[in-house]
Amino acid sequence: MKRSPLRSTVGALALLLCSGLMLQAQAQAKLAAPLARTKGKLKPVDINSATKEEISFMLGIDVGLAAKIVAGRPYPTKARLVTQNIVSAEVYASIKDKVVARQSPAPSVKKPAAKK
Repeated sequence: MKRSPLRSTVGALALLLCSGLMLQAQAQAKLAAPLARTKGKLKPVDINSATKEEISFMLGIDVGLAAKIVAGRPYPTKARLVTQNIVSAEVYASIKDKVVARQSPAPSVKKPAAKK
């Protein structure tokens, strides 16, 4: 029985398509890995430390808007997203329950030891 080149090509393309879909699924699984859950609820995204990809994925917003959020750091409160015109009031209303603005601890300053 002789195989036609068309049949072989179609088979090879099907294998490539399947492997590409598997790679895409693995990439999405890695991206979804940071979805930390606490008792069935998603943890809020820290706008002061998350990457633009994490912000975009977790909040369901455009990567460009996420980049704008990252560029405006640090935020003392999440409300600054609106007051600094980073996001519109409508966008803020949809994400405010999903974000926090944690503050990084201030570096401790060591005092020189007292001389005796």
